[in-house]
Amino acid sequence: MLVKSVTMISWELDPFHTRGGTAYAIRRLADQLTGLGIETRVLLPDCLDARPGKNVTPLLRPILLNMPPEIDRASRGVQCSEFCRAALEVVEQITASAGSDAVVAHSLEGAMFIVLRSGRRSAEPSVFWLHSLYDPPLSDLSKDHRQLLPLRTLLASAVTMADIVVTSAGILQDAREFEWPDRLKELQKALTAASKEQRVLTVESMGCLPEVSKDSQNRIIQYSNLEHLKSVPTPYVLFPGRPSVDKGLGIFAAIAERLRAENIACVAVQRPAQRAELENPSRNASIYWLPWLTQDELAVAMRNAACTVLPSITEGFGLAAAESICQGVTTLYQKVGGHHGLQARPNALPVPLTTTERAHLYGLWSELFGSPDYWSVWARYEITLRPLVDKWVEAIRSVVYRPNAGRARIQNADFPEWSVDERWGNKLRRRIEVGTSV
Repeated sequence: MLVKSVTMISWELDPFHTRGGTAYAIRRLADQLTGLGIETRVLLPDCLDARPGKNVTPLLRPILLNMPPEIDRASRGVQCSEFCRAALEVVEQITASAGSDAVVAHSLEGAMFIVLRSGRRSAEPSVFWLHSLYDPPLSDLSKDHRQLLPLRTLLASAVTMADIVVTSAGILQDAREFEWPDRLKELQKALTAASKEQRVLTVESMGCLPEVSKDSQNRIIQYSNLEHLKSVPTPYVLFPGRPSVDKGLGIFAAIAERLRAENIACVAVQRPAQRAELENPSRNASIYWLPWLTQDELAVAMRNAACTVLPSITEGFGLAAAESICQGVTTLYQKVGGHHGLQARPNALPVPLTTTERAHLYGLWSELFGSPDYWSVWARYEITLRPLVDKWVEAIRSVVYRPNAGRARIQNADFPEWSVDERWGNKLRRRIEVGTSV
């Protein structure tokens, strides 16, 4: 069977609705599929930041689903459930008319679609793409939807019920090497079971990256948000991830406190609308904050840094680290989740992480989503993770103070290209063509 058409269920798609890196990843996947001549429909909620018509090729078809006006005030779980209910109706219409060779539901927002569709007669496989380990509390779901779940969590249920599950080899490695905390145990069991049943397709971050311009510049453009870099002392290290505790901001803040005495500046990028918990002065006093940057501006900020640092608590694929590495920037990271796949890449420097420390990070991740106060959760783990912060500080010092620090760059032209066969779109197409049983 040749794949000619794919339907995707996604809450985000750059540039129509962008809340984080997932929007860019799904857009790049869609572009890879359309580049293979595959018609790609993307079902999106109509509460979008932009409207279709911008940067859309003939084979890419965003379809807006009408959402109730009050959905913005509902819990995240209710939002996802309502979105998936509307998506199921449209997918059934597509199946009855034009047809589709596969339906791909992305992340937690698409997980309920897999559950709702399970058991219905359909020729095309259901693919669940696991971008993150965040599993919303079941109390967020309606009673009717909770009764449909075969397991105690939404993500675990979607993994169990999908024909194909897509994740990174690093997530599977973590699932096999240490025990996950209670909130994640069902998901851990579901992933390992799906792997044994050969229902898992693994893809890595490098297979989702855009081509890097060979003539890109490091110059700070006048009248742009990059002008704020002129007031930042050098050398500086950059945290290019989303600025929140669940993405490693607590660890970065602890690193910044330690490096202040070393005269090494720590820089992070604010969200477009900074959230209240990020304004806590006791946690961010040592961080230099830049305003929101475009992708091109962020690349310049990375290339002018002594190094980028990604002390992630966990990672689905580790796209931020992969993008930094591909810019030729020295990139320090922790080998958790998708970051496992970065080894042996030029300029990628892992900070040593024990299995016990990985387990502590997963425990921190689990507790963060059971508490409204992220910083109080981090405070309970800060002493336990202090030896890890020590290793980060030493690793950064060794990079900043080495000879020619910040000037030795691997040029884009010299960066080994990722195999075309490893691109997300190519791997997904081949797996669908092979079938759900491998």
